[in-house]
Amino acid sequence: MNGQNSSLNKRITNSAEKLVGRKFVKIIFDAFLLAMAYLTAYNVRFDFSLPPEHVAFLESTLPLAILINIAFINILRMNQSQWRYSSVQDLLNLFGAATAGWVGFIIYLYFANIVAIPRSVLFIFWTLSIIFLGGARFLPRIILKVMTWTAADKKHVLVIGAGDAGEMIIRQMKNDPELGYYPVALLDDNPRKLNTKIHGVKVKGAVADLDRIISKNYIDEIIISTPSAPPKEMRRIVEACEKTGIEFQTVPGPREIVNGHVKIQQIRRVKVEDLLDRSPIEIDLEQITNYLKHKTVLITGAGGSIGSELSRQVIKLHPEKLVCLDRTENSLFFLDYELQQLEQSTKYDIVIADILDSDKIKTVLAETKPDIVFHAAAYKHVPLMESHPEEAVRNNILGTLNMMKLAEEANVEKFVLISTDKAVNPSSVMGATKRVAELILQSYSAQAKIKLLTVRFGNVLGSFGSVVPLFQKQISQGGPVTITDPGMERFFMTIPEAVKLILQSAKMSNGNDIYVLDMGEPIKLINIAHRIIKLSGYQPEVDIPIKIIGRRPGEKLYEELWNKAEIPLKTDHPRISMAVGSHYNHWDLMMHNVGVLKEFARQKNTAGIYKKLQEIIPEYVPEGNETKEIPLPETTVTIPIAADTQIS
Repeated sequence: MNGQNSSLNKRITNSAEKLVGRKFVKIIFDAFLLAMAYLTAYNVRFDFSLPPEHVAFLESTLPLAILINIAFINILRMNQSQWRYSSVQDLLNLFGAATAGWVGFIIYLYFANIVAIPRSVLFIFWTLSIIFLGGARFLPRIILKVMTWTAADKKHVLVIGAGDAGEMIIRQMKNDPELGYYPVALLDDNPRKLNTKIHGVKVKGAVADLDRIISKNYIDEIIISTPSAPPKEMRRIVEACEKTGIEFQTVPGPREIVNGHVKIQQIRRVKVEDLLDRSPIEIDLEQITNYLKHKTVLITGAGGSIGSELSRQVIKLHPEKLVCLDRTENSLFFLDYELQQLEQSTKYDIVIADILDSDKIKTVLAETKPDIVFHAAAYKHVPLMESHPEEAVRNNILGTLNMMKLAEEANVEKFVLISTDKAVNPSSVMGATKRVAELILQSYSAQAKIKLLTVRFGNVLGSFGSVVPLFQKQISQGGPVTITDPGMERFFMTIPEAVKLILQSAKMSNGNDIYVLDMGEPIKLINIAHRIIKLSGYQPEVDIPIKIIGRRPGEKLYEELWNKAEIPLKTDHPRISMAVGSHYNHWDLMMHNVGVLKEFARQKNTAGIYKKLQEIIPEYVPEGNETKEIPLPETTVTIPIAADTQIS
């Protein structure tokens, strides 16, 4: 122990000695600079020909001029900072210290009755002191920058956007040469910024001049620093960058930037969602926060794309408690890890349970006492459900019914069903079962004690079932990128956008509503494929082939958001509409039909399932599946109010 203390004391002593040594060197150097400033001031005043009588004044006052200034420099701690990192603030501090020392020297001369020193000498001495001392402190930084800017290994960068984001990026490149960037030029479409400079980097033209600027300068990379540019403008810039063949990246958008500050570490590749032609989603966060403030929220399917994002956003709004329920342990494991990293105070539970397990769900509801249930659990893969329609019936229909009825028994205030555009005029068993789930809520709402709400929207980018991750995986493997039909188009929205609107809808609704989210204009999948290939740095059909494989069972050429009988009604939110005129009120008939579907699912009677779904939903026209003419059961199958929809 004594040996350890001795070693520690020795290290502390050595460090202190080095620190004192460096400070002593700085004092000696400052003294030399002050002496040079004083001598130069005298010589400048007398044209480098000092009269003999002034030589005596210089010799007698020089030591005091140095000592007084050195004293003020050290009192104001001007020698504590490292000179290689000197900043404008250090220069201002030095100005104050030199001025204080100069005034102190004048006061000394006054009380010593030394009045023969010309005032011009004193003024020149003050000026040269600041220049010499400041120059010495900034010289290491200047030398370092010159050395790094001339290094051949720096990445020569052209920055598009001479606004605040561009300024932050340029400043970081200049202040931290170790980042490895050398800003060559700026481009901006604002003509008033042409030929202006930001931190010494000139605005050399507009985006239209990109080819010309690149031809005259060596450029390794382009950085798009226009975070607030609308998608249409972003597409124009990206297309211009793609034509150059040079690697390009972008700064994050407004939703990703923290406190409005852009960091070089945030620079990333352009994402396909950056190019979607929609304005950012705005919601009343304060209103929703107040709504959830004292409530417990339960989310089914919490491990899925929508459910996990709901969990992340809800927990940030500080409800009383969050319950994340799913039957997939891996998804819940990673969600639990993510929620732990958010450093929030809201309590949350991770629950592994199946929505068809009535006993387990009853226990969970009794223990957690949720006020709101977001029902996001569902099977969503169209081709897979065509092969396993009985599973679509079990999970999407019976699971929804089970959760709704048990939530009501547990005195849940509001039940929110997450639906899909594939439920509109469905052509797949997945879409048809989701439409039946909508109809279950509608038909029961008239007698329900619980407020029932459906939120319907289209595809979300980046979800587990989205084409975008599939395209990206195919590109990483060298292709081909597979398209089912060149004319196929889909609505798209980012997952965070969809979740924000789901939360807004839940706050707005008083029950018995179907809300439809504004998805913007549909986009052809082949266009998305082309865009993702280019954003990955390849050329479609040159580096990465595109293969047309034909539509799979259940797939529609295009999706719809409204049934024929539905009329859109505007709400208080511009991106949310209400579906009017589609309500279904035959609860007893619905229970009979669900009972028949349950029996067909138990029997794995595929033809019976298709036949019954068509009977419930006349607009349902299966794609690629022939429905056999089969007799339906003669006996009525009903499901009681306390429905036990478990299927053994």
